[in-house]
Amino acid sequence: MGQDSPARNFVTQAERRINPIDVVEAVLRARAYAYERAADDQLSLISGGNWTDYRIGFNYLPDCEGLQITLLFDPRVPERRAGEVMLLLALINAQNWLGHFDFWDEERVIAFRYGMPLRGARLSRAQCEDMLDLTLETCEAFFPALQYVLWAGMSARDAVRACLLETKGEA
Repeated sequence: MGQDSPARNFVTQAERRINPIDVVEAVLRARAYAYERAADDQLSLISGGNWTDYRIGFNYLPDCEGLQITLLFDPRVPERRAGEVMLLLALINAQNWLGHFDFWDEERVIAFRYGMPLRGARLSRAQCEDMLDLTLETCEAFFPALQYVLWAGMSARDAVRACLLETKGEA
């Protein structure tokens, strides 16, 4: 390319105007998921997992051109186990390469959050699918650890070890 024709490594204004929530909606529709679109910039659904149902929300933040997924866990955290749960989340977060777990003290719930910056880019269906799938996989992998801490009284360290054990062979 000559000096008069700059390389096209940016997204045009028209492409940028495509709302990422529209892409999320198309992915959910293709997967036959029931969802609710409360506003132009947000969408929510309930997804069944192996261990529990998850409440999932997608939010587009136009000011910073970012897409965020938040997944809420159903079990409320009793005050007597809050300290151990917070330690559990810190140990789990150290294992994650994508997103993080939070404890929302006021609601006494655990959330998983991941944000994707999109400045100057357009969300692809593949990125959206990865965002949803990786979030669900991460939550499924560590949900049993939460149950061990909340209901079995296990320590956070033991619960994480139990979830990270690799099984070999067949029983």
